[in-house]
Amino acid sequence: MKKALLGIGAGGLCAAVAVAGMQPVIGAKPKPKATSWAHQGLKDIKGVDVSRWQHVGPGTLDFRKLQKRGVRFVVIKSGDTYGSAHAEAGYWYGRDKAAARKAGLLVGAYYYAVPTSNKRRVVADAKAQARKAAARVGGRLPAGHLPLALDLETESTRLGRGDLTRWALTWLRIVEKRTGRTPWFYSYTRYMERRLLAHERLHSYPLWHANWGLFLKDRPMQIRGWPADHARIWQFTDSGRLPGSGSRVLDLNVYRGTGEELLAEAGLGPEAAQRYDLPLGRPGVDPSPSASPSASPSASPSASPSSS
Repeated sequence: MKKALLGIGAGGLCAAVAVAGMQPVIGAKPKPKATSWAHQGLKDIKGVDVSRWQHVGPGTLDFRKLQKRGVRFVVIKSGDTYGSAHAEAGYWYGRDKAAARKAGLLVGAYYYAVPTSNKRRVVADAKAQARKAAARVGGRLPAGHLPLALDLETESTRLGRGDLTRWALTWLRIVEKRTGRTPWFYSYTRYMERRLLAHERLHSYPLWHANWGLFLKDRPMQIRGWPADHARIWQFTDSGRLPGSGSRVLDLNVYRGTGEELLAEAGLGPEAAQRYDLPLGRPGVDPSPSASPSASPSASPSASPSSS
């Protein structure tokens, strides 16, 4: 939701994503974007991502209200390459993490990266930024904390495709080692096609795909050179409207897997489903006749979750 192209300033996840992951065309009529999960026709596990922009008004960020609207996970900006933005992200990350946990949400974090433009410092810079990102979330992640995500979307690096891919893979490897979790990789369609190599090692990390537009219906578009239907998390709009969002609009996401898989990414077992009010199985998908009753979405308790 990086706001640079909107004239608001840099530092979040991908408003640089023109609806289909394309560059904006001057004078072109924008394609409509969803304002809710129902508007997009999605039934997967609901999530949001937040940063300082949810604290500038006109409302107040309220995770309890978001939880009541069906949100089950939140990814909070925790860090940034630039010092002042990193400090500000840390201020809000600590407060928002505590509030989200108290509201019964699974919590994750993302780091907004601006890699060096010096080809001789690719590995050193990636390692330094990875250590910085991991330190902000406390190193090894506790149960209930989703993986740390790399937000790579910037045009402020002059690295070529090979060097930028090497930077990303180095960052991801170091963060995995330091946090004990396989990190997520966030970017948008056109960026991945234009700035990165379609490397099989990069494909091995869970993809958080920013790709906006109602025309996409129930899945993001295919990324050239990547495995089919690869996104683990899909950020399908930057125009969500929810009570408790704090800001006028909010980035909305879905986790495109089962409740068990999401819990496992947070270091938890299926027994934690009740605490986070998560369905077992994939929402909207009927369980197979041979599935055990506990694997059925209908077996999910309706009681409100307690804080972790």
